[in-house]
Amino acid sequence: MRDSFWMVLYPFVMCAFVWFVSRVRAKDRKKVCALIMILASAVELAAAVNLVLCDLRGGAVGVCELPAVGGLGLHFMYSGFRGIFGVLTAFAWFVTALFSYEYMKNDANVIKYDIFNLLTLGATMGIFYAADLFTLFFFFEIMSFTSFVWVAHRRTREALYAAGTYLGIAIAGGMAILMGLFIVHGVLGTLSFETMYENAVMVMSNGSKGGVTWLYVAAGCMFVGFGAKAGAFPVHVWLPLSYTEAPAPAAALLSAILSKTGVFGILLVTLDVLPMQGSWGAFILMTGIVTMVLGGIRGVTSGNLKTTLAYSSMSQIGFILTGVGMQSLLAEYLRLAAGAAPADGGTFGEITKVFGMAVNGTCLHMLNHSLVKLVLFMAAGVIFAQVGSYELNQVRGFGRKKPFLMAVFVLAAAGVGGIPFLNGYVSKTLLHESIAEYGALLAVSAGSPVQPMLSATAAMMRVVEGLFLFSGGLTVAYMTKLFVVLFVEKNTDKKVQEAYEAKKDYASLGSRLAIGVCALPIPLIGVLPDLVAKPVAEYGLMRFGLSYLLEEQHEHIHYYSLKNLSGALISIAVGAAVYFVVVRLLMLKGISSERKEEGYHEIFPAWINMEKYVYRAVLYTAVPFVLGIISRILDSIVDIAVVLLRKTVYRDRPLPYELPEGNRVTHRVGTVMERARLLYYAVMRKEGYQPKNYEHRFAMKKTDFFENLRIIECSLSFGLFMFCVGLGLTMIYLLVVN
Repeated sequence: MRDSFWMVLYPFVMCAFVWFVSRVRAKDRKKVCALIMILASAVELAAAVNLVLCDLRGGAVGVCELPAVGGLGLHFMYSGFRGIFGVLTAFAWFVTALFSYEYMKNDANVIKYDIFNLLTLGATMGIFYAADLFTLFFFFEIMSFTSFVWVAHRRTREALYAAGTYLGIAIAGGMAILMGLFIVHGVLGTLSFETMYENAVMVMSNGSKGGVTWLYVAAGCMFVGFGAKAGAFPVHVWLPLSYTEAPAPAAALLSAILSKTGVFGILLVTLDVLPMQGSWGAFILMTGIVTMVLGGIRGVTSGNLKTTLAYSSMSQIGFILTGVGMQSLLAEYLRLAAGAAPADGGTFGEITKVFGMAVNGTCLHMLNHSLVKLVLFMAAGVIFAQVGSYELNQVRGFGRKKPFLMAVFVLAAAGVGGIPFLNGYVSKTLLHESIAEYGALLAVSAGSPVQPMLSATAAMMRVVEGLFLFSGGLTVAYMTKLFVVLFVEKNTDKKVQEAYEAKKDYASLGSRLAIGVCALPIPLIGVLPDLVAKPVAEYGLMRFGLSYLLEEQHEHIHYYSLKNLSGALISIAVGAAVYFVVVRLLMLKGISSERKEEGYHEIFPAWINMEKYVYRAVLYTAVPFVLGIISRILDSIVDIAVVLLRKTVYRDRPLPYELPEGNRVTHRVGTVMERARLLYYAVMRKEGYQPKNYEHRFAMKKTDFFENLRIIECSLSFGLFMFCVGLGLTMIYLLVVN
């Protein structure tokens, strides 16, 4: 579909226009470029919405090709899922551009920010509308390099350090994805999403263990690259510093949209490269669990507002990956149940319903997390613009007597915490129920023919469910911490607190509008899940190759039944306990009463820093050390081989003695005559022997002789003489022959 291609191309064209305007217009060029940025993102949003409306009206859905690019060409396609995230991406860019107009008006590098902002928008659209893995990889790399400028925008030492980590992880991840592409193309013979699924199923049905093994290797490689962008453990190390150092609008986009490009890649790998492979799903599930628990723990123990939000993003990505893993596990169960005996096949409808929960929950939580993080990061930007810091002790009490800021912050914080009647509750309930119901199905299927072939057990799912609810509690705890710091407690400095409460114009009308528009869907999705959330999820996923499974899901989900509410209540209770024990007793009160007055302190051990003490230690210290040892060993082997050869095959010979004068003949003749004369004196018993230095005499004679020859050779008479000799020899030859 050509419309999707033009939506990718349009931001790049507008980027060139912004650059041109910044060069030719000297007066108010920052303001003009910012207005162009807002207009460009608004047009992009209108085009994305129009594309969805055309599809709903029955418009043609096809593939648009841009041949000869990279050898394989670029291909674009439209589907419901791509359409939803295309709209979400354009919407996020529009509201952050509106917010940036006031937030970055005094920034010295705002024009550069706008240029790279548009480049990143085009690359992100290229990812979501990609029709094959090569196109996705092409724009994924562009996005990594253009968004790198966001992180380095402030050009401080900390920003450049964070940008270096971000770029290093991005490059390593990109190379891993490229290796995965090579393997997938070699095994499946295609990179197109339309044919990759069928080819992968064919490889697996043929029983080719080598082909399946290579597909797992390819999926593992691509998980490194896509997981790094998503912020999944253990390639999440770039995330905290990058989110903290990037400007607030950029941090909002990094969390709300760019992290979803990584999830999108993992989802495509799960559905198309390793379809219905439960072992891969178990790996994604375990990765998601570790990511959401670790992110939640770090969010609770952080003493920085923006860093807390960064780790919150990491934790919520863990929830989404948990949903992706559940999809794969349930797809495996569906495959096995479809081929089982009728007694086992009778559970097919129940499995399909649970699968629909996992699919809808994953899609909705991606959408909900984006909306929530747009609100939270822009609210953090408002606070930073007034306070100049993100430290909890500095921003403490800023939100008091600010009803708008409190309202939007509470909606977003409670929404991501899974509080009932807000958007996060709906998606987390679907994910939680998919875990619980799958565990129940595994318990019921114990002893059935399909049970030994499944990649999960009932006991394993009970542990997963417990950690899921515990992570939800951690979310409640760190969001409660931020709410209390900003809106309940007062700053320890009374004058600072009075200044905070006196600030009424803390945000411009445009900033309030951007934040309010993002906050509006949060209660709407929570209150009307069947009217808002379910149709959106089904539209996206029924055109994502899953319609044949979602058609079986007819049962209405009662989101606010006691059974579904119990999960949220457990997480709230866990969150309250964690908040009072960890935040109030450890972070705030500490061991002594003196520490309470100082404020909040991070209690997470500083030495548990994977980026500093694992990745950088390995790459900058351990790897060079090991490679240095290997190089030294190889160098020694070469030295030993050279010495051995010189003493055996290539044995050293004495260098020839260079005579001071003459040549070897004069040297030998002179030496012989001198020794003969010495022998004569000895035999004749004569005394008074004095060396005659025959060697020198013969050398001089030799020099005179050859110099005379050279003089003769150079003379005209010698040339005529040689000519006559040659002529005579020629005449003799002719006489003899005839």
